[in-house]
Amino acid sequence: MADYFILNETSMKRYNTLRLDVKANCVVLPHSVEGFVDALRDFKGKKIVLIGNGSNTFFSQDYYDENTVFIITILLNDISIENGEFVMEAGTRLHRMAWFACEQSMGELSFCEDIPGTIGGALYMNAGQWQYAIGQYVNWIEVYNTETDCVETIIPDDEFFAYRYSKLNDMPVYVLRCGIKAIEGDYNQILDQMLEYRHERYIKQPRNFANAGSVFKRPKDKDGNWLFVWKLFDGVNLRGFKVGDAMVSEKHPGFIVNTGNASVNDMKQVIDECITRVKNQYDVDLELEWRVV
Repeated sequence: MADYFILNETSMKRYNTLRLDVKANCVVLPHSVEGFVDALRDFKGKKIVLIGNGSNTFFSQDYYDENTVFIITILLNDISIENGEFVMEAGTRLHRMAWFACEQSMGELSFCEDIPGTIGGALYMNAGQWQYAIGQYVNWIEVYNTETDCVETIIPDDEFFAYRYSKLNDMPVYVLRCGIKAIEGDYNQILDQMLEYRHERYIKQPRNFANAGSVFKRPKDKDGNWLFVWKLFDGVNLRGFKVGDAMVSEKHPGFIVNTGNASVNDMKQVIDECITRVKNQYDVDLELEWRVV
């Protein structure tokens, strides 16, 4: 018997941090990595969408029929230290990983403390903040390859990760586990750094409304210089722009928040308005950082 259970015709509101109340015909929750692989095999031929913590994700439809299967990895959250590295399952939250490392007096993962996501999703988008990204610390990635129907191990090279991207996006694979470097540090210094990161993000980011993190990747101007999305938005009066319950955050306009019961269409209209105004004013093309499902 497969080690997973199925929910039919269920709300996805609890499975996305934007708290959009869309419906799905089929949701699968594996209890183990083995159950995860079983689900991937059993639903081969369907469109499979992986959801970890549901951050950085925008559900663009009100309903997903039987052709789409959501696999939720939140129960795959085992983490341990083995042979001088952290070994963790795909559904392990970055917050939990950072605190686990802190408890072991292992540093350099403090930047993950307040990133709302799982290690599986983080590996696909090379999640990070400040000057750090998770790809800097990955030793190996265990994946299920849908073409070979085998569990395989990837050893990333120097070109495997880039800004908000990894080669996993171009491979027929699903992340099962990974090994992350465990670097010794001083417990008190690590703790202080984690609390500082958390404080900085709480000051700057909108925590009073549901959101999915930064909406757009940082663009570059025609000379290749990095631009700040929030400055572009302020230049075209987008701070506080609202359609229904979807709003460009007044606290940090790099975020679009759900102030109550925003619909998918509300979100789409706000996103489109942001892209259009910035393009018209600055001739800059914005690219979504959110994963669109």
